[in-house]
Amino acid sequence: MKPTDLLFQHVSRRALAGAIAIASLTLLSSLGLMVLSGWLITRAWQAPPILDLAVAITAVRALGLSRSVMRYVDRIVTHRYALSALSSLRVQVFQAAVSQGHVSDTQAQRALGADAQRVTDLIVRSIVPRGVAVALSVLAVAGAVCLLPFAGLVLALGLLFTGVVIPRWVGSDRWQAIHTAEAAARDQLDESLDAVLNHRVEFQAAGLGDRRNARVVADSQNMATASAHRLKRLAAIDATVVAVSGCTLLLITGLGLHFYQGSPMWLGMLVLLAMSAFESHAPLVEAATHHVIGTKAAQRITAFIEQAVEIPAPGIANATEGPALRVEDLTCAWGDNTWNFDVEFGQRHVIRGPSGCGKTTLLRTIAGLSPVVSGSVTIAGHTDTHSLRTWTRLFSEDGYIFATSIRENILVACPNAADELMYSTARAVGLGPWLDAHDGLDTILSDGAESISSGQRRRLLLTRALCSTAPIVLLDEPTAHIDDADGRRLLHMLLHEPLPGALPQRSVIVVTHMQ
Repeated sequence: MKPTDLLFQHVSRRALAGAIAIASLTLLSSLGLMVLSGWLITRAWQAPPILDLAVAITAVRALGLSRSVMRYVDRIVTHRYALSALSSLRVQVFQAAVSQGHVSDTQAQRALGADAQRVTDLIVRSIVPRGVAVALSVLAVAGAVCLLPFAGLVLALGLLFTGVVIPRWVGSDRWQAIHTAEAAARDQLDESLDAVLNHRVEFQAAGLGDRRNARVVADSQNMATASAHRLKRLAAIDATVVAVSGCTLLLITGLGLHFYQGSPMWLGMLVLLAMSAFESHAPLVEAATHHVIGTKAAQRITAFIEQAVEIPAPGIANATEGPALRVEDLTCAWGDNTWNFDVEFGQRHVIRGPSGCGKTTLLRTIAGLSPVVSGSVTIAGHTDTHSLRTWTRLFSEDGYIFATSIRENILVACPNAADELMYSTARAVGLGPWLDAHDGLDTILSDGAESISSGQRRRLLLTRALCSTAPIVLLDEPTAHIDDADGRRLLHMLLHEPLPGALPQRSVIVVTHMQ
């Protein structure tokens, strides 16, 4: 697919046209400055009236200032559109990652990070430079034709080569294969580094530490080799662009010396006009390179987004009617157990078992985030993923704590929750004294989860879960990292007492090691 197809979902064509116009004014100011200053130099030796020189000098100053101002405005506007598109695209990718549920961390991070950046980089590094080059080329060729038609033809051919032929060469299948090889080497290095950094203790315990480290070194060398191969080809192309530009300027100069019959001053302007036109073509090789990279990134992101499933908001169940859950002969993607149990609406159910038996995967399967291998999960008579996600919410042991206020961290689960509800729920799970000692719900967790202890983190995640409006709540190790006395009290509350939070009557399934 074209990367612009994905990009135009997040930035309008009118906005890009405005950015191209502003960037073109920058180079037009530069072009006017070069032509006018060249005229001033070639005209001054003739000692014209001082008023003529004064007007030209003032115009040179104005063009110099306008070039700087327009460059600043160009950078502000272009990057504003790019960053806005990046934010919007990352929201779309994040929603797709959440809806799929079983996406690997490396795949999600690549889509959210590097690939999204590559797609939106097209605004600054590809689309705007190409638009500016087209505008400046047309004006330069028109000006050259007015001065000397043959020179205009030569300039048009030179610009056609540097602006169309070479960028198409860079965008060819051969170049795409080079970029694909480099991207594959980079992705392999990312995966190796991610595995070593996140599981180094396990690798050392299994005696695989040195082998994994050696793999990272080898992957790094492969990526360096692929990058060097691409950069060598790119250097050769840059040299070709310089050679074509120089030959074109020499031909225009020769044609001007032999055929131009007008004022000698404008002969110098003709050469300066061609130089300014080629200046606008300088970024086109890089623009074509980013187009290739952005195309691959857009294809990966599009495939990633197309796998997404719409996540509906959970309905608020009432106290007398609600969805019943049945798990029948269920085998999950992890673990050898076959699960069978029924949970009527409003009942509490606890799941215990040794580590590695698939308890967490069971919760993910019930929530519609992991596939069913065999058997069935039925909620309110439905077995489809949409229904599972409609009625349930899973709150995992490693739930994310954002670097923002306590209030915002709780509102993730229920954006409309009132402060009184959040306060009362937090006190019910034992977070009240800590809130009183700080700024209450306005307490800022500047470092996210690192700002609080493991026990406080569990209580905050439990508060978030109980403030949600899901009729069926799935809790993974809600008492982990909490002392035994408080842990047993919380577990008893979750299984036997009226629930605090948004819904006092709902189904709760708890995975725990606590007896």
